[in-house]
Amino acid sequence: MEEVNTNQGIKERLAEIADRNGINEIRFIDAEALEPGALYAGRQPRDLMHEAKSLIVTSVYIGGFRLPELDLNLHGKMSRLTLSGFYFNVVEPLKPLKEYLISQGFAAEIYDGLLESDCIPLKPAAVKAGLGWLGKNTLLINKKYGSFQALGGIITNAELSQVYPIQENRCGSCNSCVDSCPSKAVCGSRLDRSSCLSNLLEEELWPDSIDEMKDNYFFECDICQEACPWNKNHLVQPLEKGNFLPAERQKELTELFRFDRLMHMSEAEYRAEILPLLTGVDLPYHLFQRNVQLAYNNSHKKTQLAYNNRHKANPTGL
Repeated sequence: MEEVNTNQGIKERLAEIADRNGINEIRFIDAEALEPGALYAGRQPRDLMHEAKSLIVTSVYIGGFRLPELDLNLHGKMSRLTLSGFYFNVVEPLKPLKEYLISQGFAAEIYDGLLESDCIPLKPAAVKAGLGWLGKNTLLINKKYGSFQALGGIITNAELSQVYPIQENRCGSCNSCVDSCPSKAVCGSRLDRSSCLSNLLEEELWPDSIDEMKDNYFFECDICQEACPWNKNHLVQPLEKGNFLPAERQKELTELFRFDRLMHMSEAEYRAEILPLLTGVDLPYHLFQRNVQLAYNNSHKKTQLAYNNRHKANPTGL
């Protein structure tokens, strides 16, 4: 591969490679410790690569990973992040970037979130890279992409860093994400992960006080994101420049997520058709069944409520 002699030339080449691989944003920051330092002890850039000089922070827009034909009376749902395949950070699209850096004589490592102990904290790195601010639900929010970003990055000993303007936190007095959470996991700009429904859907213990899963989610959830005003336009019409589920795949998944399929799915069918979608998560079959039942309970309640309202309006049925 042709050698590029200047740091600016290397960054330009990396940006070209990123664009070809569906990456929407690429930024280059220094490898100094991320704040607050105590929170990320053992996960700082130079903990993972002693000679690190730069972090490459990337963002992939995932607003287009949706199933617009889902009917909440008939279907269960997964989060956009799960549908995107980037549940544990953006990894595959970064491999050509890593290979290019190595070809230029540099060390480079992709930081993968599959093992959190071996992962640089991506959200504070993204804030430092000017890619957004942390909302009250602790998710990264960007004026252009909302919170529908999947993050990834590379540690390298190449000197590529530059300084970016930090985006102003624009949440203000808005509490939409806080108010939308059924388990009250969002409070005071902090997330109680032990109460977060996305986490609880993977755990054996489920709160007795919650007998249904709002919006029919059976793995992960976007409830607080769908309540966020910064995502309002993305819910109606995702950005054109981004990654999308192909129309044929949308049709397949819409059929797969029907309750009459999910609730009667054998363990073998679950492992063949659903489990591969849960990137890096080996969700036991009995938890999948519980989650689908919770989602169905919500759907059934909506159906019953609609019937009750119609009956009140026309009790005779005539």
